[in-house]
Amino acid sequence: YKRQIQMMSFTGATRAGTLVAKESADTIKRVTLELGGKSPNLVFADAELDTLVPAAVAECMCNTGQSCDAPTRLLVERSCYDQVVEMAKKATAAPRVGDPTEEGDHLGPLFDQIQYDRVQAMIKVGIDEGASLLAGGLGKPEGLETGWYVRPTLFADVHNGMRIAREEIFGPVFSCVRVENSAEGIELINNLRYGNGGSVFTS
Repeated sequence: YKRQIQMMSFTGATRAGTLVAKESADTIKRVTLELGGKSPNLVFADAELDTLVPAAVAECMCNTGQSCDAPTRLLVERSCYDQVVEMAKKATAAPRVGDPTEEGDHLGPLFDQIQYDRVQAMIKVGIDEGASLLAGGLGKPEGLETGWYVRPTLFADVHNGMRIAREEIFGPVFSCVRVENSAEGIELINNLRYGNGGSVFTS
């Protein structure tokens, strides 16, 4: 049956994607892989910040952050950094977390305890690394003790030496990184092993 399959498409972790590619090589199958990501948004002071920053946060939180192309990093030009961080803080605190079977516009839980524990561990890593925790944090939202619910979380003062800047978290965790100019922003974007997606906010 392996020879009857002409193409393999896989979405998931990098390690599993490597195994899919190896298994497909023997019979020369076409392979499409959508693997991990740490997608960036590069933000300049001349952008329409009032619109774009809340939209970027909402995109990160979509599907409770469980999207491999979720834009989980804002790389922000120094001159507008403080303004953007305040906007991101408000936007991160805005989403309601609740039961996914109920009608309404709110975030549901993560898909299982393994992922919940991983996201909690990475939030703890961010705190221990010295990033500024501005919204959310450890533990479940109040009143949602049953289920794998996570508090939408924002870190500021993040740099590329931190694990939360380099590793995929796959949860509703957003980071703000200060950059001096486009050259530094592009260097930081290209300094990670992930690709996947990216945006530039400028007029």
